[in-house]
Amino acid sequence: MLRYSKTKLESEEAITRLFAKAQAELDVRKQLYEQFRRKLTDEELASLTDEDIKVPLERYISVMSAGYFGGKAPKYKVKAFNKDRNAIIQGLFDKPTNTEQDIKEIEELISHIVDYNDDGALFLELVLDFLVKRACYEIYYKDKETGEITIARSDALETVAIWDYSLPKNLIGIYRIIQTTMADGQYQNMVELTTAKGKRYYMDTPEKRVLFGTPEYEVKFRDEPLFKEDKKMKQPRKWDNDIPATAIEQEDGLAIFEPVISLIKAYQQVIQNSRNTFKYNDEAILAVIGYQPENEMLILDDNGNKVINPARVKEDEYVLNSRVRYLDGDQGTNSDIKWVTKDVNDNALQNHKKTLMDIICLCSFCPNMTDLGFTSADNNSALEKKFFSLQQYIATFEGEFKKALLRRWEIILNKFNKEKGKTYDFRDIQIELQRNVPTDTASATDTALKLRTLLSDESIINLLPYSLDAQSELDKINEQNANNMKNNLEAMKKLGNNPNKEYEVKEAGDNNANVEVSRPEDNRTKEEVRPDEQTNPA
Repeated sequence: MLRYSKTKLESEEAITRLFAKAQAELDVRKQLYEQFRRKLTDEELASLTDEDIKVPLERYISVMSAGYFGGKAPKYKVKAFNKDRNAIIQGLFDKPTNTEQDIKEIEELISHIVDYNDDGALFLELVLDFLVKRACYEIYYKDKETGEITIARSDALETVAIWDYSLPKNLIGIYRIIQTTMADGQYQNMVELTTAKGKRYYMDTPEKRVLFGTPEYEVKFRDEPLFKEDKKMKQPRKWDNDIPATAIEQEDGLAIFEPVISLIKAYQQVIQNSRNTFKYNDEAILAVIGYQPENEMLILDDNGNKVINPARVKEDEYVLNSRVRYLDGDQGTNSDIKWVTKDVNDNALQNHKKTLMDIICLCSFCPNMTDLGFTSADNNSALEKKFFSLQQYIATFEGEFKKALLRRWEIILNKFNKEKGKTYDFRDIQIELQRNVPTDTASATDTALKLRTLLSDESIINLLPYSLDAQSELDKINEQNANNMKNNLEAMKKLGNNPNKEYEVKEAGDNNANVEVSRPEDNRTKEEVRPDEQTNPA
């Protein structure tokens, strides 16, 4: 975590001083990312002799954990308007809460921005960055052409956050190191600094960078800063007094798989040893006792150098390929022929591997998907128990993500308040971070339906284990009810205009139609007909 003075942050000296510290952090993140990727080189891909077994458990741990925490997009709701609460807040802080109209507008605004930026995919990328690279960053800007609010992920391999010295700490800058290639083929470091005042850009030169940090630099450049600001690229402030970015950095400075790297190496070594043993047995040496070969192993060539005797090679092939071999010997001489192999205690080997895997999963808080208890879990409750340790790990930083997402909407709503003259209060936004686990849809549906008398229809729809838009479904239900009422009124009107006819509903294609049928013949006598059923002959 980098901290600096807010008043001096934009100077060329500050950019230079922060460069070495920022680059050191980025170098560590790159190493962690390569450990996560486990990408083979071109030579390794083409090699036929793999001497190093690679078991990418770092990737398994990271992807499993990121999918569990970030596999489902966050849900955003706005607190319903409450008169009593509004009166209390206004009396204490002289600030009213969001009106019912404000709540509707905020919900639509959030829904529009979330859909435009594909919030689900963006959130998963941020979580994966946080778990693998120890930090994640967002930067916001307004598209000039479309006018849309865009939320962009800033890669943690080139970005660090700058915080002030206050308590709690406040974000004062986003420091990005970008390498560009110049016309002469050399690369140049460009620093993009995002603050509440806008964006500023600083360039280094290869000549200074090569000597930076050495006594020669002090002599040749006389303490000149490594970076020089390019004032033509400067961008003015566009987000009032807010810095249009959020940052989440690991307080402990640990990637999720970092504590178990040594255990993963030990696991790989066990598999490598097993592979070497089996490979040795596949290519075992044949030991023959009581037999003397007819040809020498080595002979001299024309130059007097010792070489393998071709005749001996053929003789050895004959021994290996012959189905029966008779060895010389008598009663006092032992004769034998056998393969020289290594015994493998497979049970002990498998137990050792299982112990290592259990410890790796235990210390990384990630469940083992091949565990018998995991595969035999037959309901949602059992699965949740298997993810209990991972849930506890996520609880240590879940609050940081909620705080960052709330800060995101604070920045965006403040921009709309200024540009549109609104008074939106971001504090009424409620954020729910979902867990991506297999669910028992039947049980979840039954549970939701049992709460119908206690909760609103919108809440019930949100509880259902399906991807449904509650407001859209409620609008469809209201439209459906209105159409049914209209059809019923028309049917009643027709029935009133035709007292001697009866109507029944029959299916006609995809629509319901009112089909007229004749009244059955009335065989009653005049005396059997009730007075109210009699009609005037006239």
